[in-house]
Amino acid sequence: MDGVRHTLLLDVDGVLQFPRPEFVRAIERDYSWRAGYLAFQRALLADPAEARALTGDGALITLVERLLPQHVAGLSAPVFLERWVTENIAVNEELLTMLPGLPFDEIYLATNQEAVRGARVRELYSGRPGITGFLISHELRHRKPGRAFFDAALARIGRTPSECMFVDDKQQYLDGAARAGLATILYRDNAQLVADLTA
Repeated sequence: MDGVRHTLLLDVDGVLQFPRPEFVRAIERDYSWRAGYLAFQRALLADPAEARALTGDGALITLVERLLPQHVAGLSAPVFLERWVTENIAVNEELLTMLPGLPFDEIYLATNQEAVRGARVRELYSGRPGITGFLISHELRHRKPGRAFFDAALARIGRTPSECMFVDDKQQYLDGAARAGLATILYRDNAQLVADLTA
């Protein structure tokens, strides 16, 4: 590469990890949900408090404590969150093994996560070859696709937009990165991503 320091910002959910369908089956088997687990998940992710937790404004467990009793009996918020962050993540191990071979000096995981899931991301990927560090929304106090997320991320790592490339599976997040001046790639699968990054 040239003398410019090249840095990759890589999304987590939908790129480096995926939800496990087995989790839904297991948690519906273990508890009696009034309208099914997915109805609770939709309510959780649609609640404004969840969006605030992504930027470090409030704790997700408070929201889960409020919503869970409306959807299920006999399941506490701490037990649910523990199962959610440990059982509902399928890691893209194939892509992880490819990261050290990509033509970048640094690779940061750039992700929207509140504190509980953010801690799980750090636990899963700290020390993995090829991963330099983490840019997590609740720590940056901003979330994708807002330009403020990317500005804060670049300030944290000391890079300019022209030195970075951003990969995500969601077009609206890529659009946010592009508005901040970053080059972007839409993730579809591992082979396509590696081909695009090494082209």
